[in-house]
Amino acid sequence: MLENDEILQLRTSYIEIGKLVQKYGNGQYNGVLNILMGQVNCIDSDENDDEKMQYLIESYNRLFVSRGGLSDFVIYDENEVRNQLNERYNDEVKKVWAIMKEYF
Repeated sequence: MLENDEILQLRTSYIEIGKLVQKYGNGQYNGVLNILMGQVNCIDSDENDDEKMQYLIESYNRLFVSRGGLSDFVIYDENEVRNQLNERYNDEVKKVWAIMKEYF
């Protein structure tokens, strides 16, 4: 089961990833945004921990599908800014994976 600090980190990372996807996804990642919002809503809900964990695992799988998921997402912007934004995005994705990898 996830510790409180891991749950808070997941919440923070999902929000940060969502902000980047919303701003730089050109409207092509609305499904991903819905999943990210669902993840945050699940974390904030009063559901029991087992139900939350099941939802978080299932939703994580849908975020990283082979086509159209976060694994395809790249930020295109001015060269220096692009690199910084992609690095920020990748850092958040790595934080999420570090927490969720033991469930896969």
